[in-house]
Amino acid sequence: MSLGGSGDLDGDQVVSAIERACESDLRTALRLVARYSAYWWSNGLQDEAAAAAERVLSMLGRTVPVGLDEEYLLAVVHGAATAEQEQVELAQQIVLTTTGPFRYSVTVLLWSLVFGPFEPAAVIEDVLERNEGGDAWTRAAVELCRGYPGLTTAAPGDAVQALRTALGRFRMLEDRWGMFLALNGLRQVVDEPLDVITEAIRLAEHLCLAEETALLLCERADLYRRQGKLEDAHEDYSHALSIGEHADLPESVAAARIGLSRAARGTGNLPAARAHLSAVLALPDLDVAHHEAILELTALNASEASA
Repeated sequence: MSLGGSGDLDGDQVVSAIERACESDLRTALRLVARYSAYWWSNGLQDEAAAAAERVLSMLGRTVPVGLDEEYLLAVVHGAATAEQEQVELAQQIVLTTTGPFRYSVTVLLWSLVFGPFEPAAVIEDVLERNEGGDAWTRAAVELCRGYPGLTTAAPGDAVQALRTALGRFRMLEDRWGMFLALNGLRQVVDEPLDVITEAIRLAEHLCLAEETALLLCERADLYRRQGKLEDAHEDYSHALSIGEHADLPESVAAARIGLSRAARGTGNLPAARAHLSAVLALPDLDVAHHEAILELTALNASEASA
């Protein structure tokens, strides 16, 4: 089972249907945004979801149609980056005044991921408690949110247990997106994350998440490098570099090259290390990466001076 089914419309048809509805029936447009929320998120189509939600919200303004409170909340969740402050406040009020579980299974997860980091822990726990008696997918999502870093104040052991429970439930449901989110949370809280990161990489590749795959490859390569497994580290950094260049992800390219430089310095190949850093410094508009490359260049110069 997966929450990501698209019903009887494909992605382009959803966009067209929402566009038509915005011209004649805003209630239908809002319902479509809610109906396809799970489809968008489980297929990595957050940009498409945001564009649709922004269009509907621009037409609705600060008016919440009667009986469509949760639908409005989902639209604000998707369009949070550009929503008006008053719309965000209306969404927050909807959450606070809802006394029972959400009607859409996906709402608890999307709200938690987008607005949870900015909400008091008591509010998050109240929302999770109200929804923990839902269907199998919702129960898995509640456990995911209970353990996800930055969402709750759970003790490390409790967070690990909640995330492992969520992972097991999403496995049973064959929901790869939920599994990926659980693994992504677990990698941040377990003591030995190598196996978790490896499984997360496989899922990210399957879900065609280029940026996440490159990030995880660099993270696993960092682990290999610290363990002295420089060949394995070089392989992962190189794979991440290839993905970053193919998908035009300059931050990923920079991270992979800095990692390759460190691995090369570890093997004594200082010219290769310097070449990778020069390539990073040639990339525009990457202040953080440039700073990291300069620090690595300082370490490289020290290695050359002591050689």
